[in-house]
Amino acid sequence: MSNNSILTEQLVKEFLTQHDLKGPNFEETPQRVAKLWDRFLYDDAGYPNIKTFPTTNSEPVVMKNHIAWGYCPHHLVPVQYCFRIGYIPKGEVVGLSKLARIAEYHVKKLPLQEDLTVAIAEDLMELLHPHGAACMIEGVHFCAVIRGIKSGDVKFKTTCFRGEYYHSKEAVEEFLNA
Repeated sequence: MSNNSILTEQLVKEFLTQHDLKGPNFEETPQRVAKLWDRFLYDDAGYPNIKTFPTTNSEPVVMKNHIAWGYCPHHLVPVQYCFRIGYIPKGEVVGLSKLARIAEYHVKKLPLQEDLTVAIAEDLMELLHPHGAACMIEGVHFCAVIRGIKSGDVKFKTTCFRGEYYHSKEAVEEFLNA
């Protein structure tokens, strides 16, 4: 068990005690919470190993509907992200699963959705030097669902367009309709 897990467990025990939450349902809660946060924040192998492959294709590559879970940095409650990530190759492509792995890597940093969107598009530009890169994220922020506006069906959408996607309305439309 890591020092972070031990500290998290102690803090959860203190929280439960302060709120007089006890009984059989709470007996292992501190360990469960510590394990959850340990897995989310620390159970990764770092930035994904991105291998590129040569290609003559210069048509857009788009991944859509990848779901990943994160946490709101303001309230530490879950956020469900739905990703659409794409790029226009310029001589090389990545394995398709790498688009999801890049998203998963950034989610574990507890970013603002706006910053997450930009980070993914900029990573693709840096890694592949494509004609363009785009990222659109639709997030269900449980802080808005269970507190604040208390809207059960609210979704927040952010976009980032780089290169040809930034300069071409047609490229953006193709990305959004892929």
